[in-house]
Amino acid sequence: MRAAPARRIASTLAAIFVSLMLLGMFLIPLRYLGATMGIVPTARVTAEAAAPAPTPSATGSTIMAEYCSEAVTTSNPSNLAGRTSTNLVFNDSWLLQDANSYHHDLATACAVLAAVCNSESQYYSNVEGAVPYAEQSLWALGFADVRTESYALRSNILDELGALFIGSHDVAAYTFASKTIPDPRGGTPLTLVFVGVRGSYGIEWISNFNLHDAQGDSDDHHGFGKAETEVERALARYAHEIGASPERTRILITGHSRGGAIANLLAARLNNLGETSNKIAPASGIYAYTFATPGCTREPDRQSPAYHNIFNIVNESDIVPKIPLSTWGYGRYGTTVALPSVSSDQFSTLFDRMREAFQRNTGIAPTYDKAGLASIDTFENNMDEVLTSIGSSVNPARIVAAAGSLLGVDFGAALASHFPDTYIAWMQSTDDKSLSFDGPVEQAATSNAKERASDIMES
Repeated sequence: MRAAPARRIASTLAAIFVSLMLLGMFLIPLRYLGATMGIVPTARVTAEAAAPAPTPSATGSTIMAEYCSEAVTTSNPSNLAGRTSTNLVFNDSWLLQDANSYHHDLATACAVLAAVCNSESQYYSNVEGAVPYAEQSLWALGFADVRTESYALRSNILDELGALFIGSHDVAAYTFASKTIPDPRGGTPLTLVFVGVRGSYGIEWISNFNLHDAQGDSDDHHGFGKAETEVERALARYAHEIGASPERTRILITGHSRGGAIANLLAARLNNLGETSNKIAPASGIYAYTFATPGCTREPDRQSPAYHNIFNIVNESDIVPKIPLSTWGYGRYGTTVALPSVSSDQFSTLFDRMREAFQRNTGIAPTYDKAGLASIDTFENNMDEVLTSIGSSVNPARIVAAAGSLLGVDFGAALASHFPDTYIAWMQSTDDKSLSFDGPVEQAATSNAKERASDIMES
């Protein structure tokens, strides 16, 4: 008889717990839906919070850009924000040059800005020590109307759960900013719009595997494509709100990893709209530099001249750009620009320069070596052989051999090769002469890599 009260108490507590769980499952998505509809207020960074630096000259700027370093975070768990900084050089005149010509200095600036935009989530999720990275850097470069509200519902764990409950994961967080560029010929000033798309975050990882459009209406990666549509519509509203004239607008687009894939699709879409009445900017005014971009389309004409203003910088020791596999028909719009390959005769020298830049930016020396990188180079071929063998009557010994080669991959080196830190260091320590392009492409005049590295060290 004495056990009865205890059972009743346990039963009551269990009922309360289950009720709270059910209430939470209801309130979390309800809060998320309310915020997306504008009923529940969301956070927005103010000028006071970002404490921007004085506005620099309208033409060229050199700043120290803060960002969240994955290398710092993984090596120092006590530094959750992973704050570090690097030199960022930006010149408005680069956006007056031919968009179809690769410009290494502009690409290097975009590598840093992509990392900056990735880091914004740290601020919105209230990570200790985090700052409004995007606002700080873009305001310091003379940009105005910086918009990062999309991070507000896509950085906090409760909002991630809310989005998961309602199936909203084919989305993205993004940064918009704008500035006026004088016309060197004395005409109406131009409007430069910056678009930075955040990489994979939280439940957005689910979207990375949402490859196919069930309706079969598009050859683009379905998850990336849905996120691109959202960014495109938001960009159109933003351009309208700031009063940008399509004919006098330039758009600079960047992103890393998943953000690079969405940026790639966005640039392709804007190019397609560039000759129509629905354009946000003419195709000649679209500049796109993406990094670590996975395959995001099976469009047969993805390398047509219409997309020659899209440059996708990939590290051949990075697994992410190798998937989905090219043998499945996947690739990227525009030109793929490969960083120095481990098989290059000059790789050891170039790799040492990259390591120096990496340590300068993060205070950490990369722990992997050339052998670790070499184990990654054959990943795509080995993976394709495994998958092909599984679906055929090939001798099982071949499957075992190919799978064994995958197990030999140095995954520590593979992870580090994907870090934004690594892409930044490679871009800062090399020049376009050390890169390889998947097709003929003009290269704009750029500064010497050694001089650029010297500038970084001096600052």
